[in-house]
Amino acid sequence: MKQNTTPVDMASEPVMARPMTSYNDVMGYLHSIRISEEVKRSVAQRLMVEVTGKNLSKAFARLDHLSQLQDDWDGYGAEKISYQVVSNLRQVLLISDDKDWENWMISPAPNGTLGLQSKLNVASISMGDEKYSYYSCRDGREDWGDFVPFTPSGFLEVMRRIV
Repeated sequence: MKQNTTPVDMASEPVMARPMTSYNDVMGYLHSIRISEEVKRSVAQRLMVEVTGKNLSKAFARLDHLSQLQDDWDGYGAEKISYQVVSNLRQVLLISDDKDWENWMISPAPNGTLGLQSKLNVASISMGDEKYSYYSCRDGREDWGDFVPFTPSGFLEVMRRIV
C-alpha cells in the first residue's frame, strides 16, 4: 500500500508528512531526522511513558493543561504558571515511574508555582523556579524542608519518601 506524502517545511528542512499510527512509526521517523541523540532519547522516553504509564500520562496531561493557564486564571489576579516551574516538573516526570504519580495531584498556585498534594496522607510539595518546599505528617512524625535547591532526582526522592 502506497502512503500519501506531502512536503512540509519545518525549521527550513524539508520533511514528508505521513500518517503515524504506532509507536514504531513515530520512533522510525524520529530516528530519521537530524536532531541530537539527547533529544531523541528524551522524546523516546516520553513516548514510552505515555504509551505504558496511565498515571504518568495523566500527570503529563495535567501539566500540559496547567502550562496553558494565563494571568488571572482564577479571576483574582493569579499569575500564569512559570515556564521554569513547568520545565522542572517535566524533568521529574521523565525520570519517574508510573507508580510515583499514583497518589499525587498537581494543582496551580496563584503565585505562578505548582503544588503537589498526596491523596494518601498529609503531604504536599510546592515547586518554584529554582527551589521547592515540602511538608508531610505521617504517624505523628513530621518531615519538611524549605527552599530546597531543585534537582530532578532530589525532588523525586522527596516525593517517594513523603507520599
